Amino acid sequence: MMKVNDKKTLRNIIVFSLIVLSCGWVGRLVDLKATTDASGSLGQLIWIVSPLLGMIIIRTFRGDGWRDLGIKPRFKKNIFLYLVSILFFPISTIIIVLIGHNLKLMDASILSPLFLTVFAAALIPSFTKNIFEEFAWRGYLTPKLFSLGYNRLLIHIYVGVIWAAWHIPYLLILTDTTEGMITFIPRVMIGLIVQSIVYGEIRLRTNSVWPAVIMHTIGNAFVDSLILHKYLNIRTEFNYLVTPSPEGVLAILITAITGIWLYKMRKNKREQSSTMTSNDTK
Repeated sequence: MMKVNDKKTLRNIIVFSLIVLSCGWVGRLVDLKATTDASGSLGQLIWIVSPLLGMIIIRTFRGDGWRDLGIKPRFKKNIFLYLVSILFFPISTIIIVLIGHNLKLMDASILSPLFLTVFAAALIPSFTKNIFEEFAWRGYLTPKLFSLGYNRLLIHIYVGVIWAAWHIPYLLILTDTTEGMITFIPRVMIGLIVQSIVYGEIRLRTNSVWPAVIMHTIGNAFVDSLILHKYLNIRTEFNYLVTPSPEGVLAILITAITGIWLYKMRKNKREQSSTMTSNDTK
């Protein structure tokens, strides 16, 4: 039987989910009435800020508290997972680019050392944006679902679905693609769900939101710099396969393998710990 506090937490999770699922569409309605420019719009601001604002309101006024926010970095004993957070997107992207370039599915010959300057310049705005995202998804939704005792994999899938659905209202505006949304949106959702497994496992294992912020920051800065600044010339018919963005099939496969590896690593570690404890009591 679910405890009173658990029922309250579940209600708050539902409220939070409804906020983030609706805020993008509210933003689009605002944009229909207000003007937009190259720097963004009021609607986009509503879309980006609402998840974090909703988290703050729920934690402050609806009794969820702040103990499981994960604000402490907890570097000690988590250096390896911080390294995974830092290196995952650069390494996975390099693998995809090497495969695509060698199979002539893309041309990466324009890549130059100047890319590193572009990447570095993108880090601060990416970090700022991902404070808003990660303190909502991995700072609130993931730990709150985990506190209810649900299966970890199901938790990551739920967070991934809500996170992916949050993107949909502005997907058409912010994504440069000629592909139909009927095939594009499902791949984006799958890509973000498998990313949610990686982010979520690292979040739960470190008990800190900062590795997710760092990982998301580097991923956005690295991949977006490659694509937006035209360092990759991907053949249109193979874009679905070798784009390093979340919707790319190779990116989905690499991310899924990494997520399952992290999931099993934590599971095996817990089983070993339980075995050792059992042996100690004999």
